[in-house]
Amino acid sequence: MKIISSLRTGFTRVCRARNAVLFSWFLFFLLAVLLVFPLHAALNNAFGSSMITERLAEGLDIEVFADLGGAGLSLFSVFTNGYLFTFLVAFLINAFVSAGLFGVMRKDSSGYSAMGFFRAAGGNFLPFLVITFVLTIAFLFFVLLFVIVPISAGGISDGAYTGAIRIASASVLLLLVPVFLLVADYSRAGKAGRDDISVFAAIGFGLNLTLKIFRRSYVLMVLLLLVQTLLLLCAFLIIPLWKPLTGGGVLLVFLVTQMFVLLRLFLKSWRYASVTSMMENPEKPVLPETTAAGTSDVSDCQNCYSQ
Repeated sequence: MKIISSLRTGFTRVCRARNAVLFSWFLFFLLAVLLVFPLHAALNNAFGSSMITERLAEGLDIEVFADLGGAGLSLFSVFTNGYLFTFLVAFLINAFVSAGLFGVMRKDSSGYSAMGFFRAAGGNFLPFLVITFVLTIAFLFFVLLFVIVPISAGGISDGAYTGAIRIASASVLLLLVPVFLLVADYSRAGKAGRDDISVFAAIGFGLNLTLKIFRRSYVLMVLLLLVQTLLLLCAFLIIPLWKPLTGGGVLLVFLVTQMFVLLRLFLKSWRYASVTSMMENPEKPVLPETTAAGTSDVSDCQNCYSQ
C-alpha cells in the first residue's frame, strides 16, 4: 500500500536526517530563549519577592495583575512586543528550516550534511516564504468564507441555528486543513526538486498533484496530523499539571516543553519526508516539467522524476 510505504520511507529519511531536525530545533530554541529571558526579567521587576508568586502557584488570580499598576502595563508591553517579534522571526525561521528539510528529504539526497542543508535553505528561502504566505492568505480567505461569514449570518438571522452552523463550519474547516497542507507540502517539495520553476508554477504543481492523487494523499496527511494531535494533547495534559515554585522547577518545565517542541518538529519533518516520498512515486506525476521556453508545465508531469 502506497500510504504505508510513504510513511515508512518518510520515517527512514527523517531518521537519516536527524541532525537537520536537531539543528532546526536549536534555531527555535534560541528564539524561545530570546523571549523567555526578557519576560522573566519583567516578571521579577513586577512581582519581586512578594507573596504574589505563591498566589499564582495556587492558580490564575486576576486581582494580581489588576493591582500591578504601571508595572502591569510594562509587563503587558514586554509580553505583546516579545510575542509579535517571536511570531515574525518564527515565520522567517520556519521558511528557512523548511527549505533545508525538504532539500535533505529527497530520494536523491544522501542525508544530512551542513553544506546541503544550508544550500537548500538559502536557495529556496524566498520561494518557500512566498509559498507559505500565499497559501496562508488563501486559507484565511476560506476561513472567512466558510466559518466567519456563516456564523455571523446565522447569528443575525436566527439564533436557533447558530450551534448547527458552528458545527458545520468547524467540520468544513477541519476537512480543509489537510488539503491546504498537501498543496503547501507538494508545492515546496516540487520546488525543492526543481530550481528552475517559479514560485507560482510550484503552487500550481502542488494543487495539480493534490487533485490527481487526492484520496491517498488526504489519508496520508490525516494520519500524520493525528499523530501530531496526540502529541499536542499529551503536552496540554502534562505541562499544566506542574506548578513550579523554584527556579529549578521552572527550568525543568522549560526543558520538558522544549522536548515536546523537538518531538513535534520531528513529526513535522516526518510529514515533509512522507509527502516527498509520495510525490516521488513513479506511477504518478511527481515533478513539474519545464518546457523549451523555460516555463513550467504543471499539466503534464508523467514520469518526469525519472528523467
